[in-house]
Amino acid sequence: MKSEFRGVHDTFRAVSLTVIIYCIVVIGFTGLAILFGPRGAQIGSTRPTDTIPSHLAVLAGAGLLLGLGSAIIYGRNGLHLVILGPVLTVLLDLDHLPAYLGMSQTIRPAHSLLFIPVVLAITAITIKRPDIDLMVLSATFAHMGIDTGLFAPFSPLSFGYVTLDSYRIPFLTAAVICAVAAGIVLRGEGARKTGSGGLMEHP
Repeated sequence: MKSEFRGVHDTFRAVSLTVIIYCIVVIGFTGLAILFGPRGAQIGSTRPTDTIPSHLAVLAGAGLLLGLGSAIIYGRNGLHLVILGPVLTVLLDLDHLPAYLGMSQTIRPAHSLLFIPVVLAITAITIKRPDIDLMVLSATFAHMGIDTGLFAPFSPLSFGYVTLDSYRIPFLTAAVICAVAAGIVLRGEGARKTGSGGLMEHP
């Protein structure tokens, strides 16, 4: 019982820390883009207010499906991925915050290919949970696959804009692959722990 409680506590801590790290990196990329982005790139605008709830619902729904997919592969102990999926998928949009505060900003500063290795490196070093790393990747790819319009793929180092539309299928495919991999990784770890006398359960 104590071992199970400790496992749940450690997982909750890992999930909470992952969300905090993700937010910090998104805000960090946004701040760097505002500081170093050329004036001509400071053209980010806000989404029409009446479309925000539906867009967030689509993002959260996609993240939820990815998390559920991972959990189905693994089993009931994969609940943390069901939580992480939609939360992280939505949180990437924190990089729109300056525009909503009336500030000039670049377009989608954290919707960047550079964001992916940075946030992944930090979670890999601090969390040390491959399943969570894979869900971070899955959620980020899912968000970028759902979005349309312009983004700067190498923000905050470069602000040459290209359209997301051309990359939607590859991003969404990568999101699904990473979500499936997260479930497989968890299942493998659970099997090893069970084989060594652990208390992990499988469906």
